[in-house]
Amino acid sequence: MKSLDSLFRPRSIAILGASHKPGKVGFELVKNIVEAGFQGRIYPINPKGGEILGYKVYRTLHEVEDDIDLLLIALPTKYILESIEEAGKKGVKSAVIYAAGFAEIGREDLQNELVKLVKKYGIRVIGPNCAGIIYWGSRLNASFSPVSRDGFLGLLSQSGAMTAVISEYLEFKELGLRLLVSYGNRIDVKDHEIIEYFNYSDDIRTFMIYIEGLDEGDGRRLYKAIRNSLKPIVIFKTGRGESGSRAAYSHTAALAGRYNVFRDIMFQAGAYVVDEYYELVDVAEALSIVTPPRGKEVAIVTNSGGPAVTATDKLEELGISLHTTPPDIVDKLDFLQPYMNKGNPIDLTADGNEDYYRKVLETILESRWPDIIYVIHVPPTFINPIKIAEAVRDVYLEHNRKKTLIPLFLGRDRWRAYKVIREAGLPTPLTHISAAKTIHALIRHVKI
Repeated sequence: MKSLDSLFRPRSIAILGASHKPGKVGFELVKNIVEAGFQGRIYPINPKGGEILGYKVYRTLHEVEDDIDLLLIALPTKYILESIEEAGKKGVKSAVIYAAGFAEIGREDLQNELVKLVKKYGIRVIGPNCAGIIYWGSRLNASFSPVSRDGFLGLLSQSGAMTAVISEYLEFKELGLRLLVSYGNRIDVKDHEIIEYFNYSDDIRTFMIYIEGLDEGDGRRLYKAIRNSLKPIVIFKTGRGESGSRAAYSHTAALAGRYNVFRDIMFQAGAYVVDEYYELVDVAEALSIVTPPRGKEVAIVTNSGGPAVTATDKLEELGISLHTTPPDIVDKLDFLQPYMNKGNPIDLTADGNEDYYRKVLETILESRWPDIIYVIHVPPTFINPIKIAEAVRDVYLEHNRKKTLIPLFLGRDRWRAYKVIREAGLPTPLTHISAAKTIHALIRHVKI
């Protein structure tokens, strides 16, 4: 896998089509590389020469006397073939091609010519029709996707726009990405190679994959990479129905395939497959930071019946049934009011303030039951959800994260409450569905 070093750990980067005008892709790429703190050599290339951000601009690629590890091609489609030919003769090791206008719009002929040139010169290519790559491990930001925060997650995506959507949700949750690869039409470097390349890297804990389809033969390779992966992998696949398949093909020229078959095979390989982009992030976050459960017994602690019933339904849809609170633990909950339910869910009603949450959590954290604690809170007007979050955080830390705990805060001030929750190293799921899938994924991951 050393062939990917030039992509993710380059010693020199050239930007073909570097621009002097802010707002142009060719300028923003130079700016992003410089501002990321890249420590290697940077060579902007533009026939006009001059300077960009203090760096000398070379008029042609061959004017650069240095070897080029990574070439960023910020040029229109009509110049791509000659650019790759020039790069091949220069001995460039890898390239990112951002331009669209290939097989995704019916120009298979143009894409086939590009593939032939890439193979002829042995250049490792990301793209075309992509948003580029980021790897903070080498201070590399060769993308125009809005990722500003470093983190512990890796994202591989066929869609450049979807990387922006996912990145926005990550920022909302105050999470970052260590690695982002938007590969578009994926004519050369594939998901399985990237997973294998980073398999032994300590700085990526979980991979997220957004995928629309696979080319012939890639499914088997991806299956093998997931089977051998030392990291959890969460997949969000679109292009499921007939119309979706056509849309996926027109977007990245990928074959969507039968979704049910894909889902079952990926599950067998060890990946967890979700249905929405926020589930992709929520499940990946939990797999990266949560204490693994010892078993699959779940207890719900709530202050509201409706959300608890919804949570129970979502868990049961995933094959997780709630068992009644054991009698010895019911006895330990005798401090609850008579109108509060000691069964499972343990319902504190609207009167469930921070003291009740604290005492219940202390009781079951110290008991043999359950394996997983699912805390739900929906604040009435007279309860401060921040106080509830502080109680959950404090008791969890005081008990040294003894058990798996998944919080779901709903209603007003939920994101302020989640800011407190994150201080305990706990996840912050968006919905009942993503919380249930998080619990299911954690149980399954321990088995795997």
